[in-house]
Amino acid sequence: MAEFTPMMQHYLQTKEEYKDCILFYRLGDFYEMFFDDAVLVSKELELTLTGKSCGMEERAPMCGIPYHAVEGYLNRLVANGHKVAICEQVEDPKLAKGIVKREVIRVVTPGTNMDIQALDESKNNYIMCIVYLADKYGISLADVSTGDVFITEVRSEDISADVVNELSKFSPSELLYNHAFSGLTTAAEFVQNKLRCVAELMDDSEYDLQANEKTILDQFQASSLEQLEMEDKPLAVAALGVLLSYIRETQKDGAQRLIRTTVYSDSQYMSVDLTARRNLELTETMRNKEKKGTLLWVLDKTKTAMGKRLIRKYIEQPLVNLAVITRRQNAVMELCSQSILRDELCEQLSKVYDLQRLMTKVIYGSVNPRELKALSYTVEALPKIKELTAQFESSLLKELHEGINTMQEIHRLVESAIVDDPPVSLKDGGVIKAGFNKELDEIRDVCVNAKSYITAIEEKEKNATGIKTLRVSYNRVFGYYIEVTKSFLDLVPDRYIRKQTLANCERYITEELKDLEGKELYANEKILALEADIYDEVRKFVASRLSVIQDTANSIAQIDVLASFANTAVMNNYVCPEISLDGALEIVDGRHPVIEQMLK
Repeated sequence: MAEFTPMMQHYLQTKEEYKDCILFYRLGDFYEMFFDDAVLVSKELELTLTGKSCGMEERAPMCGIPYHAVEGYLNRLVANGHKVAICEQVEDPKLAKGIVKREVIRVVTPGTNMDIQALDESKNNYIMCIVYLADKYGISLADVSTGDVFITEVRSEDISADVVNELSKFSPSELLYNHAFSGLTTAAEFVQNKLRCVAELMDDSEYDLQANEKTILDQFQASSLEQLEMEDKPLAVAALGVLLSYIRETQKDGAQRLIRTTVYSDSQYMSVDLTARRNLELTETMRNKEKKGTLLWVLDKTKTAMGKRLIRKYIEQPLVNLAVITRRQNAVMELCSQSILRDELCEQLSKVYDLQRLMTKVIYGSVNPRELKALSYTVEALPKIKELTAQFESSLLKELHEGINTMQEIHRLVESAIVDDPPVSLKDGGVIKAGFNKELDEIRDVCVNAKSYITAIEEKEKNATGIKTLRVSYNRVFGYYIEVTKSFLDLVPDRYIRKQTLANCERYITEELKDLEGKELYANEKILALEADIYDEVRKFVASRLSVIQDTANSIAQIDVLASFANTAVMNNYVCPEISLDGALEIVDGRHPVIEQMLK
């Protein structure tokens, strides 16, 4: 490797550590790719392939993308199943000695992509880990964009069929699996040919039970597996531990967004196998894979992105517990009977942004000013939603009402700190409101009123010294200076510092002038830096409220889905079914919900 330039040597060392990734290597205002990565990316993204001198006789194949447009290119590669390692400059090039220090700050994979614009707001983007052993399998899955984490462990007589059903239910975009899973021919073929996800075999050493138990307890700040209801689920523990380790490794910041996990079991939901799921066309049609013409299309009148994801989950995982079904029915019935209240509620819900995915960006520090402002607008709507839901009587709606926190402290902070129409990027400046920070206001004032300050200083010095011809000027050598003609030199005070002697005058500086010059010279730089610090403090405060916001988001999503069911029921004149436990099915004057709407 000695013949390569120092920069290229570092590139190749980094690439060696991330062999299975396309390496985005930051050089100035561009992310560059070299050698095989460059050839691959130039084809996939239709970019011009060029070359770069690297210390060898032949130029290295190279292509690049502007850093400010990285997300669009990145998302296209990830959507095509690639992993991308982002190698960023981690020191100021102006201060660097030798080559600029660079490190991989994150690895973006199909299952760990957190870009809201790239994800379908109506679907969860799951990454799943599955561990198979003998007649049992353990599953863990997470949506890092929303913070959802689920686990289960199942003993089965037909492992392949059951695993395929679980995979089709959640449709993960990325799958991690152990070596034994490869022996489940039917399931493995389903993953390869039907699931359309990136699958990765994890080394058996990753599944050490003790290490994974420690990872899980650290992640969820629990003292024991019993506290997480996982004490009798060793395969689920292995699956979750491996999944958390993978997310920590790729995201570098760790898995901060994942703060709680939910254990589920097959007994909670109706078993709907792959064939039935496809034929019933629950969420997509068989022919065109579209939403229109499905049960989801008929029932989905939700107002929020969170509600859209949850209603899909409800349809894909029908309840079987009579008590839980009845509780949900009672809530929908009450919403049906309260039309004015329901309409007001839906109007307020339409003002709610995607709290779950916005909070992910807040936690990882990638939320931009407009998104933070959008979160504040959502918080602004919460008191009215809380007030409206207080009027309901059903137990489920009462419980969801209690789960809403109006978070007015967040609203007050963001509204007092962030301007009403902020730019997308912090680097554009003008993000923090006037009056929020005294130091920032002073620097801005200097920047805007520099000329008037100079005039004021000049008048003040004339009056203080009695030198009527005194004037304040500027040049690039000395900056701001006071010029006094020789006929008035006897009036020059001791606090003046001589800088230059000319034929007919002397030039001086004062501490006040130097202070003003320093403020003006670095004003824009200081403004941007100070705004970034203030913004980060605001972001950290919002991040500290993650648990409360997560609970509120979950309650809002459920209310949204229940209101959607009620709206659909009233609109289509549906009746509430009576549920029995004797296995009998009696349909009177039945109508097909989808065909009926398609015929219209």
